[in-house]
Amino acid sequence: MDKKLVFLFVCSGNTCRSVMAQGLLTKIWGEPGEKEIQAIVYSAGMETIDGLSATDEALQVLWDEGVDLTCHRSRRITDTLVREADYIFTMTKKQKETLLEHFPEAFKKVWMIAEFAYDDNFKDVFDPFGLGLQKYRQTAKEIKAAIREIVNKLTVKPSGKIADQEN
Repeated sequence: MDKKLVFLFVCSGNTCRSVMAQGLLTKIWGEPGEKEIQAIVYSAGMETIDGLSATDEALQVLWDEGVDLTCHRSRRITDTLVREADYIFTMTKKQKETLLEHFPEAFKKVWMIAEFAYDDNFKDVFDPFGLGLQKYRQTAKEIKAAIREIVNKLTVKPSGKIADQEN
């Protein structure tokens, strides 16, 4: 498995939404099935400082999914992360706009997660920070559904194998 796709999820603080997306894509991509491409998944924040742990609620939601990201530490978006990513998914339209202001060269690989998943649905992913476990579960459910759509778009070909698609 020499081929790889590098995914980068971006939100504000890199302690909730992007962390949940990172964990969920890693899990979904790793589900049984013949794959020709390896997924490398990162997350980062637009307005964070390096070194914060994920919120307890994000960790609980991921734990319920069988994903352990207790070792996660936040990191601010960098030139290197943007350059190395094949696909960059933001949670909101504003995050996409801000990211493209700072990294205009990335315009061919930056989408809102819902925009890429559903083509015409440009809905922001709700930020559950500070609003309790139930809101985190709702947000994770929305992210998971979008990720399943993204994986289907990027990977399914008639043989059922993972296939790389050009942007």
